[in-house]
Amino acid sequence: MKNRAPLFFFCAAVAVLTAGVSPSPRAADALCRVLSDPLRRLLAFVTGIIPFPLFEAAVLSLPLLLLLAVLLVRRRGLSALSSRAVAFSGVVFSLYLLLSVVPARRFPPADPSPPSAEDFASFALWLAERANDDQAALQKTDGEGTPPARESVSELSAAVCETLAASRLCPTVPLRVKRTLFSGLLRRLGLLGYHAALTGEAVIDPSAPAYTLPFTAAHEAAHQAGLLSEGEASYAAYLALINSPDPALRYAGTMGALDAVLPHLPRAAQNVTVAALAPCAREDLSLFDGLLPPAGSGAVDGGNAAAVRLREGGSSASYDLFPVLACRRYLSLTRDAATPPAIY
Repeated sequence: MKNRAPLFFFCAAVAVLTAGVSPSPRAADALCRVLSDPLRRLLAFVTGIIPFPLFEAAVLSLPLLLLLAVLLVRRRGLSALSSRAVAFSGVVFSLYLLLSVVPARRFPPADPSPPSAEDFASFALWLAERANDDQAALQKTDGEGTPPARESVSELSAAVCETLAASRLCPTVPLRVKRTLFSGLLRRLGLLGYHAALTGEAVIDPSAPAYTLPFTAAHEAAHQAGLLSEGEASYAAYLALINSPDPALRYAGTMGALDAVLPHLPRAAQNVTVAALAPCAREDLSLFDGLLPPAGSGAVDGGNAAAVRLREGGSSASYDLFPVLACRRYLSLTRDAATPPAIY
């Protein structure tokens, strides 16, 4: 324990420091620039060399670690395990604060008050028109209108990371998106992907509906690049995708926003918007809505909500911030225009 004492106390000091300054956006941003961003880039680079998710490999190795812990207790007693557990917990907790909690608070919180129902309805109809246009462009390129962006996750990763990096919407540059080893498990738990802050990995489920993959990949890549707020990560993914020259990426960004906006509409406005969609787009929405269980139905949903509350100061409503930000952007750019812009 003596040899590990300096590292332990350093990590404890970082934990106290990050916990103390994180409520201040300016202090959190300074700490991110000095420590969090370089460490995040290093982790993403190192783990990006490994083709599979290192985080999931660590989960699979938990039984082996438990066995080693039992053997250590039998050989040296409980005190040896206790000291190592305390040191390890201090390191992990400090890294979590530095890589997840503080970056989520580096920007002032956005106003969560939603636009009016009429504004949401206007935005939804514009999204439906854009989705139809992108579908028509896809039909010209592949003859079928099928929106699968890429033949493999690696190709999708390269396209999404390049698009997101070009947008300059994130504090750092995303490097790679990986495919999960637990595709069926994630789907049953209601997850399309996740970001593992401790390993710097962005992971997606490739068995999800094809049109959702680019948006999910861009969302998790935005987390990897330093946007820890769920709403802001989705907003960055949306803006990057709809400005892409690739109609498949634009379609994914538009449909991702439409799926987020529809719950904010009255039932009549929902019916009008869905009726305005091309048949393929309506089929995509129905497939996505029927694939995943209701929100909050899985154990991981509860754990994810707890992590969001810790990162964002006690609120898990940041998921609802995305349609608010996207609609406000639409309104600000159409306020002085006779017709809505084709691209943001």
